[in-house]
Amino acid sequence: MITPRPPFVAETLVALLLVVLAQGAAGCTDSGTSPSPVAPASVPVALAPCTAPETFYGCGYTRQGVSLTGQVYELTPTGRAGIAGASVYCEACGLQTHSWAKADSNGFYSFSGDLANGGGVWLSSGFLTAIGVQHTGYQDPPGLPPLRGPLFYIPPGPGWREVSINGDTRFDIELASR
Repeated sequence: MITPRPPFVAETLVALLLVVLAQGAAGCTDSGTSPSPVAPASVPVALAPCTAPETFYGCGYTRQGVSLTGQVYELTPTGRAGIAGASVYCEACGLQTHSWAKADSNGFYSFSGDLANGGGVWLSSGFLTAIGVQHTGYQDPPGLPPLRGPLFYIPPGPGWREVSINGDTRFDIELASR
């Protein structure tokens, strides 16, 4: 099962908060006496302020009015056969990300590029878009190449793909029967 995770910016902020809280807790005692002041350890995380008007997904990302469509299919002796009902997850699609699409009776899925209605894809130069796919009775086909990244916010495991999006993009996804 594919479990959506928040964008890496949120994970960085949580990690920074935990470091700060741990430093503060290290100086606490139960003795009733005040501990000696302790200099905080340096934290090598520098968060630059975002200046873009839309920064929901993270600095350096902008939501572009592009669509992502494709077909979830299986190879059969007679060619491609669409897989109806496959669930497709797009990490960076939609106004608030973490979007799901359900493949139709022919295996086709679609994420809208209509910005006015909450569509589009959050893109940043040099970063790939994470796509997840799942359907009961199907698995990744043999020989699927490993993820190239940078997708460090995606957990390892089956079902994940990555796609370079530059304009409206069609991305077909192959699965194999279990």
